[in-house]
Amino acid sequence: MLKNTPTTGYPVPKKNHPGIGSQNQETVNITLARYGNRSFPAMPDWSRRRRIRGHLRKELEKGFEFRLKRLSLELERALHQVREETNHALVMNKAHLRKERMEYFANSYNEMVERFNDLAEEFLRSLDSRFERLNRYKNDAIREREEMRLNNTVDTFLSSLDQLIDEYRSIISEQVDHQ
Repeated sequence: MLKNTPTTGYPVPKKNHPGIGSQNQETVNITLARYGNRSFPAMPDWSRRRRIRGHLRKELEKGFEFRLKRLSLELERALHQVREETNHALVMNKAHLRKERMEYFANSYNEMVERFNDLAEEFLRSLDSRFERLNRYKNDAIREREEMRLNNTVDTFLSSLDQLIDEYRSIISEQVDHQ
Protein backbone atom coordinates (compact mmCIF):
# COMPACT_ATOMS: atom_id res chain seq x y z
CA MET A 1 0.00 0.00 0.00
CA LEU A 2 1.27 3.40 -0.88
CA LYS A 3 1.66 5.85 1.86
CA ASN A 4 1.33 9.50 1.01
CA THR A 5 3.76 11.33 3.18
CA PRO A 6 4.63 14.88 2.55
CA THR A 7 8.17 15.08 1.42
CA THR A 8 10.19 17.87 0.12
CA GLY A 9 11.98 15.57 -2.25
CA TYR A 10 9.38 15.94 -4.98
CA PRO A 11 10.69 17.91 -7.87
CA VAL A 12 9.22 21.40 -8.07
CA PRO A 13 8.56 22.54 -11.64
CA LYS A 14 10.87 25.30 -12.66
CA LYS A 15 9.28 28.05 -14.58
CA ASN A 16 9.68 31.73 -14.99
CA HIS A 17 7.77 32.16 -11.72
CA PRO A 18 9.61 30.13 -9.12
CA GLY A 19 7.06 30.76 -6.31
CA ILE A 20 4.05 29.10 -8.02
CA GLY A 21 5.26 25.49 -7.92
CA SER A 22 6.35 25.63 -4.28
CA GLN A 23 3.03 27.22 -3.29
CA ASN A 24 1.08 24.34 -4.88
CA GLN A 25 3.32 21.82 -3.17
CA GLU A 26 2.64 23.46 0.19
CA THR A 27 -1.13 23.28 -0.38
CA VAL A 28 -0.93 19.58 -1.24
CA ASN A 29 1.26 18.90 1.84
CA ILE A 30 -1.18 20.72 4.17
CA THR A 31 -4.14 18.81 2.72
CA LEU A 32 -2.42 15.47 3.09
CA ALA A 33 -1.42 16.26 6.67
CA ARG A 34 -5.02 17.25 7.53
CA TYR A 35 -6.39 13.85 6.47
CA GLY A 36 -3.71 11.81 8.20
CA ASN A 37 -1.69 11.21 5.10
CA ARG A 38 -4.66 9.51 3.39
CA SER A 39 -5.64 10.35 -0.14
CA PHE A 40 -9.34 10.49 0.74
CA PRO A 41 -11.00 11.41 4.01
CA ALA A 42 -12.45 8.57 6.05
CA MET A 43 -16.12 7.80 5.44
CA PRO A 44 -18.40 9.04 8.21
CA ASP A 45 -20.18 6.57 10.44
CA TRP A 46 -23.30 4.80 9.14
CA SER A 47 -25.88 6.97 10.94
CA ARG A 48 -24.25 10.10 9.61
CA ARG A 49 -24.07 8.54 6.14
CA ARG A 50 -27.84 7.73 6.30
CA ARG A 51 -28.64 11.31 7.34
CA ILE A 52 -26.51 12.66 4.50
CA ARG A 53 -28.14 10.34 1.98
CA GLY A 54 -31.57 11.23 3.38
CA HIS A 55 -30.83 14.91 2.88
CA LEU A 56 -29.50 14.23 -0.60
CA ARG A 57 -32.66 12.24 -1.43
CA LYS A 58 -34.84 15.10 -0.19
CA GLU A 59 -32.88 17.59 -2.27
CA LEU A 60 -33.23 15.35 -5.32
CA GLU A 61 -36.98 14.98 -4.71
CA LYS A 62 -37.33 18.75 -4.43
CA GLY A 63 -35.39 19.13 -7.65
CA PHE A 64 -37.59 16.56 -9.41
CA GLU A 65 -40.76 18.21 -8.06
CA PHE A 66 -39.54 21.58 -9.28
CA ARG A 67 -38.70 20.16 -12.72
CA LEU A 68 -42.04 18.35 -12.87
CA LYS A 69 -43.91 21.56 -12.00
CA ARG A 70 -41.86 23.45 -14.56
CA LEU A 71 -42.60 20.84 -17.25
CA SER A 72 -46.26 20.86 -16.29
CA LEU A 73 -46.39 24.66 -16.65
CA GLU A 74 -44.61 24.48 -20.00
CA LEU A 75 -47.01 21.80 -21.21
CA GLU A 76 -50.02 23.82 -20.08
CA ARG A 77 -48.65 26.93 -21.80
CA ALA A 78 -48.08 25.00 -25.03
CA LEU A 79 -51.58 23.50 -24.86
CA HIS A 80 -53.07 26.93 -24.24
CA GLN A 81 -51.22 28.30 -27.24
CA VAL A 82 -52.47 25.43 -29.42
CA ARG A 83 -56.04 26.03 -28.17
CA GLU A 84 -55.78 29.75 -28.97
CA GLU A 85 -54.40 29.09 -32.46
CA THR A 86 -57.09 26.47 -33.12
CA ASN A 87 -59.85 28.79 -31.92
CA HIS A 88 -58.50 31.57 -34.11
CA ALA A 89 -58.47 29.25 -37.14
CA LEU A 90 -61.99 28.05 -36.36
CA VAL A 91 -63.31 31.59 -35.98
CA MET A 92 -61.73 32.66 -39.26
CA ASN A 93 -63.05 29.60 -41.11
CA LYS A 94 -66.48 29.91 -39.52
CA ALA A 95 -66.74 33.51 -40.64
CA HIS A 96 -65.91 32.48 -44.19
CA LEU A 97 -68.37 29.58 -44.08
CA ARG A 98 -71.10 31.77 -42.59
CA LYS A 99 -70.61 34.29 -45.36
CA GLU A 100 -70.86 31.55 -48.02
CA ARG A 101 -73.89 30.05 -46.29
CA MET A 102 -75.67 33.41 -46.11
CA GLU A 103 -74.94 34.12 -49.77
CA TYR A 104 -76.25 30.68 -50.76
CA PHE A 105 -79.45 31.03 -48.74
CA ALA A 106 -80.03 34.58 -49.96
CA ASN A 107 -79.65 33.47 -53.58
CA SER A 108 -81.82 30.38 -53.15
CA TYR A 109 -84.46 32.43 -51.29
CA ASN A 110 -84.57 34.97 -54.11
CA GLU A 111 -84.87 32.19 -56.72
CA MET A 112 -87.67 30.55 -54.75
CA VAL A 113 -89.61 33.82 -54.34
CA GLU A 114 -89.26 34.55 -58.07
CA ARG A 115 -90.54 31.06 -58.97
CA PHE A 116 -93.46 31.43 -56.57
CA ASN A 117 -94.28 34.85 -58.04
CA ASP A 118 -94.26 33.34 -61.56
CA LEU A 119 -96.52 30.51 -60.37
CA ALA A 120 -98.87 32.97 -58.70
CA GLU A 121 -99.08 35.11 -61.84
CA GLU A 122 -99.79 32.06 -64.00
CA PHE A 123 -102.40 30.82 -61.56
CA LEU A 124 -104.12 34.20 -61.28
CA ARG A 125 -104.17 34.59 -65.09
CA SER A 126 -105.87 31.23 -65.44
CA LEU A 127 -108.38 32.20 -62.74
CA ASP A 128 -109.03 35.51 -64.48
CA SER A 129 -110.48 33.66 -67.45
CA ARG A 130 -112.59 31.50 -65.13
CA PHE A 131 -113.98 34.59 -63.40
CA GLU A 132 -114.89 36.02 -66.81
CA ARG A 133 -116.79 32.80 -67.59
CA LEU A 134 -118.92 33.31 -64.48
CA ASN A 135 -121.00 35.89 -66.35
CA ARG A 136 -121.99 33.22 -68.90
CA TYR A 137 -123.81 31.18 -66.27
CA LYS A 138 -127.48 32.05 -66.31
CA ASN A 139 -128.32 30.37 -63.02
CA ASP A 140 -127.49 32.59 -60.03
CA ALA A 141 -126.99 29.64 -57.67
CA ILE A 142 -124.39 28.05 -59.97
CA ARG A 143 -122.68 31.38 -60.52
CA GLU A 144 -122.49 32.14 -56.75
CA ARG A 145 -121.33 28.64 -55.94
CA GLU A 146 -118.58 28.73 -58.62
CA GLU A 147 -117.52 32.22 -57.49
CA MET A 148 -117.15 30.99 -53.88
CA ARG A 149 -115.13 27.99 -55.06
CA LEU A 150 -112.81 30.21 -57.14
CA ASN A 151 -112.34 32.67 -54.25
CA ASN A 152 -111.55 29.73 -51.97
CA THR A 153 -109.01 28.43 -54.47
CA VAL A 154 -107.30 31.84 -54.65
CA ASP A 155 -107.15 32.13 -50.85
CA THR A 156 -105.83 28.57 -50.45
CA PHE A 157 -103.20 28.95 -53.16
CA LEU A 158 -101.86 32.30 -51.91
CA SER A 159 -101.85 31.22 -48.25
CA SER A 160 -100.00 28.01 -49.27
CA LEU A 161 -97.36 30.10 -51.03
CA ASP A 162 -97.01 32.33 -47.95
CA GLN A 163 -96.72 29.27 -45.73
CA LEU A 164 -94.02 27.72 -47.95
CA ILE A 165 -92.01 30.95 -47.88
CA ASP A 166 -92.35 31.14 -44.07
CA GLU A 167 -91.22 27.51 -43.69
CA TYR A 168 -88.21 28.13 -45.92
CA ARG A 169 -87.31 31.18 -43.82
CA SER A 170 -87.52 29.07 -40.65
CA ILE A 171 -85.25 26.42 -42.21
CA ILE A 172 -82.70 29.11 -43.03
CA SER A 173 -82.75 30.50 -39.49
CA GLU A 174 -82.47 27.07 -37.82
CA GLN A 175 -79.31 26.61 -35.78
CA VAL A 176 -77.57 23.26 -36.12
CA ASP A 177 -75.86 22.19 -32.91
CA HIS A 178 -73.02 19.66 -33.29
CA GLN A 179 -72.14 18.04 -29.99
